[in-house]
Amino acid sequence: MDFKVADHKYLIKPGFLLVSYETTSVYGVTGSGVFISLWDSCKQFSGCCLYLLPNPIQKNDVSTKYGSIAIKHLIKTMKTKGSNINDLKALIIGGGDIETSFDYGKANIKIAKTILSYFNIEILSCDYGGSLGRKFIYDSENGQSLTLKTKNIRQSDWYPYLERTD
Repeated sequence: MDFKVADHKYLIKPGFLLVSYETTSVYGVTGSGVFISLWDSCKQFSGCCLYLLPNPIQKNDVSTKYGSIAIKHLIKTMKTKGSNINDLKALIIGGGDIETSFDYGKANIKIAKTILSYFNIEILSCDYGGSLGRKFIYDSENGQSLTLKTKNIRQSDWYPYLERTD
């Protein structure tokens, strides 16, 4: 595997989406949240999102911090940018059940698999579930990723994107 870190770097935070034609290294950290990427195998570009919860409690809440909203919005955005739904391939990272009384991780994974299945989007790779968080780097050009499982997610895990205080 030939994995490279691109000149363009983007830290994806919960509730955010990114669609990029430029080669971008997308960094992120997940606990029970889930990172989804959609790679267009014909046009060679990607879109991705990171969400925290599976569904909104209020019906009128359309925040992309919810998987049911974020994934559908990502698919719609990819189609708007010229993707054919049959050319999209998915990657799922995260969904660990970490220190929660409710299985948010399992519910987040289930919503991802349900929506991707509904749209017949093939899941090429996944690293989800269990009791560990994940740190990852995703290459938007070719859909490859590196994932590190971690027991503790620290503030310093957001490096190099933390604002300096000095």
